[in-house]
Amino acid sequence: MRISEITFANKPYIRVSKGKKKLDIPVTPKTFLIPRSRTKLWKFAFVGCESIRVNYKGKTVKLNWTFNHNKMTLFCSSGHKAYSWKNVKVANVTSATGEKEQIILCKREFGDETERRKYKRVPLIKNVTITQGGKTYQGSTVDISYGGMGIKLKQNVLLTPKEPLNIQIDENTKVKARLVRTVFKDDGTELLGCYVSKVFRLEMMRLVGEEEAMKRIEIMEREQEKATQAETDSGWYESNIRWH
Repeated sequence: MRISEITFANKPYIRVSKGKKKLDIPVTPKTFLIPRSRTKLWKFAFVGCESIRVNYKGKTVKLNWTFNHNKMTLFCSSGHKAYSWKNVKVANVTSATGEKEQIILCKREFGDETERRKYKRVPLIKNVTITQGGKTYQGSTVDISYGGMGIKLKQNVLLTPKEPLNIQIDENTKVKARLVRTVFKDDGTELLGCYVSKVFRLEMMRLVGEEEAMKRIEIMEREQEKATQAETDSGWYESNIRWH
């Protein structure tokens, strides 16, 4: 995806990083025309944007060149994919119409495909029971992470995004979640994207940890099987056998 193709529908934001501190700032793209006098800007890829405001040290200030000394990355989504542009800069420029406007500059035109979610999800199928407003629905997880999960329902149901979901994952794990997005499949099933409250982070880490541990064990077993087979197979051809 080109940086110039970003629109409001792509939900772009800039992440300002300084050490371990991170600040995500929403961006509203707009059309921008570079004046002929600013020929040096043509060597950069860019996207115009509305004035970017940020809450800094208790005050709402305009994002300016001072912030460019920190690490800034531009993120956006397109369909089921997400893109990022590292080391972007924000500049105040006088447009061709004579107005002071802001643009986001980058040395690269195309963004890198990146992880759309904050936490990486792992494929994990578990039967779950969802309860909301006294109604109960049966489903199964598609994937799961420390902060959320994807749940597949066999039929379309009417869930309220603002109301919490109580999700029973197994006998020992019950979490509260919020519906973020819904995708209706052609086969009549419904895919729910859910955000799980921070309170249940340990429970989610345990579930993901168990799945990752099982995957690691499977990989080690396959590697050990290959090594064992290689040892037993080698040297058993008659031409390679040393007879005593």
